[in-house]
Amino acid sequence: MAETKRRVAVIDDERRIRELLELTLGHHGYDVRTAGDGPGGLDLVREWEPDAIILDVMMPMISGIEMLPMLRRVTDAPVIMLSARGEVEAKVEGLAHGADDYLSKPFEMSELLAHLDAKLRRPHLENRNVLSYDDITVNLDEHTVVRAGKRVDLSPLEYDLLVTLLRRPRRVFTRDELLDMVWGDEKDVGQNAVERYISYLRGKIDDGFNRPLIQTVRGAGYTIRAD
Repeated sequence: MAETKRRVAVIDDERRIRELLELTLGHHGYDVRTAGDGPGGLDLVREWEPDAIILDVMMPMISGIEMLPMLRRVTDAPVIMLSARGEVEAKVEGLAHGADDYLSKPFEMSELLAHLDAKLRRPHLENRNVLSYDDITVNLDEHTVVRAGKRVDLSPLEYDLLVTLLRRPRRVFTRDELLDMVWGDEKDVGQNAVERYISYLRGKIDDGFNRPLIQTVRGAGYTIRAD
């Protein structure tokens, strides 16, 4: 039986880069599709469900940094960012917003291939539409949450907040990151929205169970972890 090709989405406004990556990655056995801007890239990721994403930072309409929280709402595929900005601060910004890796332009194709291969070797969930950690499971298709065999009913915002935390267990999210990733462009959100909904979520996810999963890391933010 022929091996299924791993799918890579390339989102970059430079046609030369898109064509180069499509040709080279295709030659190395990847199935590649491209988009030239943020909105097109989001549509591509939603419809095609790639295994990995190569994302440019500097793009018109929506920058790569602005796209990261939008992507994290719809996929857990690793994201490798490309940018002509090679400063440490730029790399930190990308990683803090949800990128998995960062390469500066110009880059060696062999280096990109090595980074891409490394990211795709990490374990993937057998069912990409199910998120599981410890004794909690979220079925993204059915919009259901189960902890220790018990169904948990959440509001839409509580559900989005839980999914955001579960996509990267043990990662500490700052308040501002959660505002961006869960509430997005809603400008009328109160200053204490994150704290309030974390409290709501704890009341449904943690109360009545053996141990809490939703943790506050003092001075840093919030995470989901079992210790």
